[in-house]
Amino acid sequence: MNKRPLKLGFQWESSGNETVEAYQHTMARLSLAANGYSLTRNEDGWSRTVKDDVLVSLYPLAIWFASSWWRLLYEPHPGKGVRPSVSWRMAHEMAAANQGFVWPTVMFATDGEGMQVWSAPSSDGIEQSVRYLNGSRFPFFVPMDDFRKEISTFIDAVLSRLRDCGCADTELASLWKLVRDEFTDPEAARLRTFEAMMGYDPEECPQPLLKTMVRLADEVGEESLSELLSALARGKEFDLCQERQIEHFSELQGVEGKPDIPELVASTVLEGGHAPWMPAVQDARKMRDYLGWGLEPLSNEKFFEALGISAKTVERYVLENTSRVSVAIPESHGVIRFMPRKKHPAARRFEYARLLADCMFQQRDEGWLVSSDLSTFRQKYQRAFAAELLCPIEGVKAFMQDDYSESSIDDVAAHFDVSTTTVTNLLTSN
Repeated sequence: MNKRPLKLGFQWESSGNETVEAYQHTMARLSLAANGYSLTRNEDGWSRTVKDDVLVSLYPLAIWFASSWWRLLYEPHPGKGVRPSVSWRMAHEMAAANQGFVWPTVMFATDGEGMQVWSAPSSDGIEQSVRYLNGSRFPFFVPMDDFRKEISTFIDAVLSRLRDCGCADTELASLWKLVRDEFTDPEAARLRTFEAMMGYDPEECPQPLLKTMVRLADEVGEESLSELLSALARGKEFDLCQERQIEHFSELQGVEGKPDIPELVASTVLEGGHAPWMPAVQDARKMRDYLGWGLEPLSNEKFFEALGISAKTVERYVLENTSRVSVAIPESHGVIRFMPRKKHPAARRFEYARLLADCMFQQRDEGWLVSSDLSTFRQKYQRAFAAELLCPIEGVKAFMQDDYSESSIDDVAAHFDVSTTTVTNLLTSN
C-alpha cells in the first residue's frame, strides 16, 4: 500500500480551558507525516512518553495555512546559503502558527513542480513541554495537487467542527472563503500569484510594481518571470531596483547563437512524475548521442558549436551581466541571445550548458531562459543536465578505474574541463 505524500491526521479532544472559543472547540491530537515519516514524533515532557501525535488547537494552524496559501504555493526557497527574511519564514515555517502551542520545526517551500517539506528536531537545551525528535536531512517531495488537497481538507474539517459547535462566524471562515473565491477567479489568482512570487502577502504589493510584473509576464513568460523574481528577491520583498534589473536584460548585447536541438532530442521532463535529475540525465545522454559525442571530453570548439556560437566569440565576450541570474532571450528564427554572468572558464562552460538545458526545458517558445542559484525543479534539472552533458558519469567511472581519491577527482575535473565540485556531486549522486 502506497504511503500518502503528506498526511495531516487528528483526533478531536475535549475543549480544555482555552479562553478563545475557536481554540477550545478545535483541540485535537495532531499528527503530521511525509511519505509515512512522522514529523510530529515527540517526547511529552510531563508524561515522559514518546508519541507520533501532539495535543494542540487546530484553529491557529488552519489560520496559518489559509493566510500563507499563496506564498506556500508560489514562493520558493531563496536558495542554499541564503538567510530568508522574517516575512518569508512567517509564511513558510509551521512554527509561525504560534498562539502559545509548541509546533514542530517544519518548513514548506515550492520547487515549481511540487512542495518540498523539511523538518528538524527540537533544539537541545531549550526547555519545552514537548520535544520533537525527528528531522530530515533532505526535503520530502509532495506533488502539488496532493498538498492542496490535504491542506484544503484539513481546513474544511476545522471549519466543519466549528460549525458543529455553534461557532460558524470566524476569521478562518471569512479568510478561507476569500482564498477559495480568488483561487477560482483566473484574474485574481494571477495577481495573488505574482504577489507571492515577489514575497508579498495578498494585497500588500505596491500596485505600480504589480502592474509592471503583469506587463513583463507577456514578454518574459510567467514561469520564467517566477524564476527571475524569486532569484533576485532572495527571500525578501521584491523592489523597484530589482524590477529595473529585469528590464535591463533586454538592453544587453549578449552572445547570439542558434542551438542545435532537433525534435528527436525533445525533453522528457514534461512527462512529469520524476525527480529532476532523472529526465535531465536522459536528455543529456540523448543530446550526446545525437551529436556523436560518446563519453569523451568536449573541447570548447565542439561544445559551443552545438550552441551555434564560436568558441572565440565566447572568449572575447566582455561580461555585461552583473546580476545574480543568467538569462538568455529567444529571438526570431531560433536564435537565442545569451547573457552569461560567470567569469571562470569552467564555470562559464557549465553556465552555457545550463542555459542549453533550459532551452530544452522551456521547449523554446515559453519565454526567457533563466539560470540561478535557486533550488527549484527547473534549476535542479539544469544542473543535472549540464553535469551529465559535460562530464558523463560512465566516462568518469571509466577514467577513474575505481580510484576515488581526491587527486583522482582533480584529474577528472581537468580531463573533462569542469569543476571538482561538479565531479564530486556526480559521484555522490551515483
